[in-house]
Amino acid sequence: MDLKSPEQTGLFEALYSTRALRRFSDRPVPDDVLFQVVDAAIRAPAGSNMQVWHFLVVRDEAKRKRIGELYWQTWTDYGKQYVDDPSTIDELPRQMRLVVRSTDDLARNIGQVPVHLFVCGPEQSQGTIYPAVQNVALACRGLGLGTVVTGFHRRWDEEVRELLGIPDGQVPHALMPIGYPSDHHGPVGRRPVRKAASLDTWGTPWPFAAEQPEEGWRDRWVQG
Repeated sequence: MDLKSPEQTGLFEALYSTRALRRFSDRPVPDDVLFQVVDAAIRAPAGSNMQVWHFLVVRDEAKRKRIGELYWQTWTDYGKQYVDDPSTIDELPRQMRLVVRSTDDLARNIGQVPVHLFVCGPEQSQGTIYPAVQNVALACRGLGLGTVVTGFHRRWDEEVRELLGIPDGQVPHALMPIGYPSDHHGPVGRRPVRKAASLDTWGTPWPFAAEQPEEGWRDRWVQG
């Protein structure tokens, strides 16, 4: 796998290699590094340039622990079969097996991840919030950090609001645990463009895309 150091990572290499990472070390994230992540996030496109986002950085150990407890309660319901009998994970197809194992690991350990970043905004602001969320993910990639977009906290809306002092009118759209990953970024596999895009009318093949390799142009940017 040919991945450059964070300082050498170009835009398209980041786009083609930024994975959702769910396993983290306990290495602290310095304030200057975290500031760079948020400072990059606010450069995202914003509807009408309203910039309605708010980034709630949670470092407090007790608060992260409580969020972890709530997260685990959600996973024990959502992924009950895997919690009750972890051997069932082995029966899943490879890609699903990897996702479920890493999700289970995150659910068990998210309370220890050094930073919980809540990306907040008004209820109907997703068109502004999620470009900022993507900027967070790309900035983390560029700085050698890892993150993943999660929503399990939404089940505990009232308790999370009270715990973190989130005011009425603001929604914690995404929880992004941030830390130095135990897993690695790398080439991201996806369904080919030919199966994910149409030309002019839904379902009409795009001839140019049909002529391209299954992996697209990934190998131009990431080798491995």
